[in-house]
Amino acid sequence: MAWLTQNWLWIVLALGVLVLMRRGGMSCGMGGHRREPHEHPSQEAGSPRDPVNGHSVDRTHALTSIFDGRTYYFESEESRAEFNSDPQKFAGGGMHRHHHGC
Repeated sequence: MAWLTQNWLWIVLALGVLVLMRRGGMSCGMGGHRREPHEHPSQEAGSPRDPVNGHSVDRTHALTSIFDGRTYYFESEESRAEFNSDPQKFAGGGMHRHHHGC
């Protein structure tokens, strides 16, 4: 019992680290917080997404543009014009990419 009273602070800290790891608070290589991979905006299976605004697009009525060998689908001429003005900005594999410093 003396060991427990002398080391209670270390025990509490270790439990806190375990809780953070389970919740994803320490995800830098410690196994927490798993994210689904980003879908490519010109995905062939299912309904494609407009790479500019992320909306689902009906392939039969969509406007298209080809960049880097891939077909991209757009719901409006405005979206297609914005994409064509800087395709690298939108062709990166998802609307938003989050990079963490790990």
